[in-house]
Amino acid sequence: MTTGNLNNPYPNNPNIYPNTPVPGPLPQQMPVSAQTAKPEESLFTKKMKSDFPFFGIGSLLYALFYTFCLYKNASGITYPFFVAGTLCYFFCSMKKFGVPCKKNSIFYIVSIVLLGVSNCLTASGPLLSMNKCGIFLLAFCLMIHTVYADQNWNFPKYLSALFATIGTAFSCLLRPFDDMTSYFDAQKQAKKGKKSYFLPALAGVAVTIPVLFIVTLLLASADSVFSELLLDMFGNIDFATIVGICFMTVAVFFASYAVCAALARKNIKEDVRDMRTLEPISAIIVTAALSILYLAFSVVQILYLFLRKMQLPEGYSYSAYAREGFFQLLAVCILNLLIVLLCLYLFRENIVLKVILTVISGCTYIMILSSALRMLMYIDRYNLTFLRIFVLWALAVIFFLMAGVTVFIYRNGFPLFTYSMAVVTVFYIGLSFAHPDYWIAKYNLNPAHWEDLDDYDIFDSKRYLCGLSADAAPILLNERTNPYLRTETIGEGDIAVTLRILDDAARYENQDVTEELRWLQRYYDKTDALCADMHLRSFNFSVYTAGRYLEQSPAISQKNTPQ
Repeated sequence: MTTGNLNNPYPNNPNIYPNTPVPGPLPQQMPVSAQTAKPEESLFTKKMKSDFPFFGIGSLLYALFYTFCLYKNASGITYPFFVAGTLCYFFCSMKKFGVPCKKNSIFYIVSIVLLGVSNCLTASGPLLSMNKCGIFLLAFCLMIHTVYADQNWNFPKYLSALFATIGTAFSCLLRPFDDMTSYFDAQKQAKKGKKSYFLPALAGVAVTIPVLFIVTLLLASADSVFSELLLDMFGNIDFATIVGICFMTVAVFFASYAVCAALARKNIKEDVRDMRTLEPISAIIVTAALSILYLAFSVVQILYLFLRKMQLPEGYSYSAYAREGFFQLLAVCILNLLIVLLCLYLFRENIVLKVILTVISGCTYIMILSSALRMLMYIDRYNLTFLRIFVLWALAVIFFLMAGVTVFIYRNGFPLFTYSMAVVTVFYIGLSFAHPDYWIAKYNLNPAHWEDLDDYDIFDSKRYLCGLSADAAPILLNERTNPYLRTETIGEGDIAVTLRILDDAARYENQDVTEELRWLQRYYDKTDALCADMHLRSFNFSVYTAGRYLEQSPAISQKNTPQ
């Protein structure tokens, strides 16, 4: 699409661009719009000013829709509709600018929609937070991809464009006022002699609301009868909720309009500057030293951990050796990835540097396998947690990212950013839909995984289980999958309770059995509260499924606990 010179819309005005050559004599009188134009204005920015009713009303409708979907509703059924509405709002704005949707944007669109769907399928707090971050980042990447010609952009260019767009959006938060004023000024110029009452009316409303509120408070404090009348009329209104809804609507209105205004500025240069200007000798010295260290470390991993051909120090077992250092190795793997990328983007091409970077990449693969093996052995000893699953996920992602970087070392035309974006997105969508809490409960409740644990580790494992989300309910509240559950009939009236019956329960008194029950009781109470708070707008499939299991399971409560 041809949009003209967006960075210099007024080439004949030396006051705005003094270094621009003037091809002809200046006109005697510049148009009013040209006299007041700002240097950063693009054709899109002027379009937003001239079509302020479209963008202003559109942003207001989007803000109301956003508030309806997400106000105190982080994981409800409305989340996929919010995602779809956000995409519609964005593409309608781009259509008004005359910017078409690119065919290769389908990956971003499908990924954003899938993450939105995932939000109403899970109740896991970490997943919900990461889903929202993923939607935010993918949405901004989609916006940048749609507005700019980014087919030749690399990692540094995309990161700088992302931060620049977000920073520009913050600087545009008050743009609705500026655009509204420009629009009505233009309308006034176009219709001389006709009065416009919109701005005076808006000012009157803005002044009336606080004045009316203050006077009402004064009158209510002056007359008790009038105060009682107001309480009867408005006593049941939840003003805190009204203020919260209004605040969210106003904030989203300004934020959404600011993002459109930031994209409309189109102030990011599309050309990619080659930053590989540094002498490679510096990088060769640093990376060569690291590669020697990594080679020695890799030999140790192969001989001691993988093959077990060498003797460990006295008093050191292979299990203890393997169950340490996985977080440190994960950090080194991430550091290696960054070092290789910095060398490829900042230093001039050099065959020696490429070979050394290839060696570092190969050693990184060994470190990834070492860290994964150590984590698996640690899980075998101390059971699963979300963090341990996430570490394994991160190692798998780094492995594939490093494979792309290895290709990029020898093929500069390899689309590394697109490849990396696809790898991270696909792997994360898989993690999001996998419901890790379900598999954590399934793995940890295996009796064989409790045999080698001491009392403190058992207590810690139970405490972790009761903190799982509703995603784990099909395991924790199901007698067929939870071997620690059994329905018993005790006391008068055949009260049914769910108890964890130990194989050697004869060694325990009733008080000990009560302690065994408390972790499950806490999980039951937490899940029951979630189900009670769920309504049509906040409907969540994971919480609904947990509610079904609650209905099938006998109630766990203090009154049913053996005393």
